Amino acid sequence: MGYDTSFHPVDIALIHDRVLPYITGHGDDDAIDDLVQRAVQLRRVRFRAKSWALGAMRAARNNGIDTFEGMLHVWGRPFFIVADDPAQVAEGAVRYLNTPLDGVDDLAREMVARLDPALVASVEPDSGGHLPDDAGLTRSFNWRPKILRAAVAALRAGETTMSWGSKELKPVDILGQETVYMLLNFVSDLVPGWMSRGKTWPTYLLDAGGLPATGFEAPDDLLGPLSAEFPQVSWTSEGTIIGNYMAGGYVPPARIQAVRATLHSGRDAVLHGAEEKLGRADWALELRKIDEALALAEHLGYGFCEATEVYSGMEGNLN
Repeated sequence: MGYDTSFHPVDIALIHDRVLPYITGHGDDDAIDDLVQRAVQLRRVRFRAKSWALGAMRAARNNGIDTFEGMLHVWGRPFFIVADDPAQVAEGAVRYLNTPLDGVDDLAREMVARLDPALVASVEPDSGGHLPDDAGLTRSFNWRPKILRAAVAALRAGETTMSWGSKELKPVDILGQETVYMLLNFVSDLVPGWMSRGKTWPTYLLDAGGLPATGFEAPDDLLGPLSAEFPQVSWTSEGTIIGNYMAGGYVPPARIQAVRATLHSGRDAVLHGAEEKLGRADWALELRKIDEALALAEHLGYGFCEATEVYSGMEGNLN
């Protein structure tokens, strides 16, 4: 069984202040439409940035330039960011978050120039693939909070089943098994995470290095008061990843700096342990991506969470 792994800055304040109130029935059905439309706009920014990343990869290969790393610049960092240190990466991510679609090309050209100024004239954005129209993107982003809102309403009404499209679902199962993962997916549409592949999540790597996952906890914080309101629900929440399509270890905002320090000081142990358990791979690159995601979380005052199957390189669902 393979894993499409990812590392996420988590806007826990947004979850608590906007998304959970919506799910629990506060406000009208369109109360988070502004967030959904922001996700639609950002998806187009992400797509255009990745088009440049793919074009830069092709141009670098054709021109014999070896500074382009596909697993970092395409299937690693969000958008298309070329930078030397985590702080600069965080700055680049924030610039993309604040850049409208018509400004992406100029920002991407700047990134190409950081690889090699001579490469800029050779890069053509990749023209393969396409996104759905705005209505399709809207549906892809709003169905998760909508189904959770419907499940809460059904449970409050004492209903044991609910209709969703052509399906009959159990609201207690929807809430218990899907809430944390759906919340993480939703906020990742607003601030994308880092992509990876395989058993690369930080709680696993720390364990491989014989180190405690100090600072990590189960992502119960994403649930806020929801779990207390519905004690009859068996809430799924794990402190590490144990399967596909799930959120694992979570770091609250106040512990981000300490976790970064732990990963830095334990770097050699993690590299050695990961190679012993899983064989040769670019484990240093994986630690770099984890630290960059943590750096963006620290910069924004967010939490952090590891996850699986939020993105898929094979399916073209990139960050």
